[in-house]
Amino acid sequence: MFKKIALTTLCMSTLLLAESGIGLNINEKDLEIEGILDSRNLEVLQTSSTIYQADVNFLYDDENAKLIGAGLMATNKVEALEGVEVSLGAKFIWAEVGNNGSTDNSFTAVPLMAKVKYIVPPLIYKTPPMSIEGVYLYAPKVLAFGDSTEYNEFRVKGEVEVIENVSLYAGYRNIKTRYIGLKNSLFNTGFYGGLKFIY
Repeated sequence: MFKKIALTTLCMSTLLLAESGIGLNINEKDLEIEGILDSRNLEVLQTSSTIYQADVNFLYDDENAKLIGAGLMATNKVEALEGVEVSLGAKFIWAEVGNNGSTDNSFTAVPLMAKVKYIVPPLIYKTPPMSIEGVYLYAPKVLAFGDSTEYNEFRVKGEVEVIENVSLYAGYRNIKTRYIGLKNSLFNTGFYGGLKFIY
């Protein structure tokens, strides 16, 4: 059931995100597909300086853990800090964690999300565009459903556009999904590298 929903969502999001970007990141144990739709690509939504973004991600690791997320956020520049953008929003998270062949634990939450992105100014002529960003998501018990009690996610990554509309990035993520009656809450952690196509 989870696989069908995940694949359908990813197929639909790939069509919707065809004007913004889609990325693929991996490490030795994990595979993640990410997509983003930016209102700068949709003329109808260009009515203010605030940018609206929808993002979708699917994470799969070799311990049979799967996570799918879909979120909305509003982004704007910080006037006093050149090159800094702040995004605020929320994201729907649905995860399944395998326990050595036993029944999976399904996790559902709607964490609040904050992102800070710094676009590095070109220091030398023709320096490729570079950025650094940090993301934090948090859902207390009131925003977690069923046996889920808390969600925590922290990410940091650096990105550089190597050729026009193609970026390489590297980062670190730490995701915790806490359940009633389970002490271990670590869902996924580790460094990763990826490739992003911007349309």
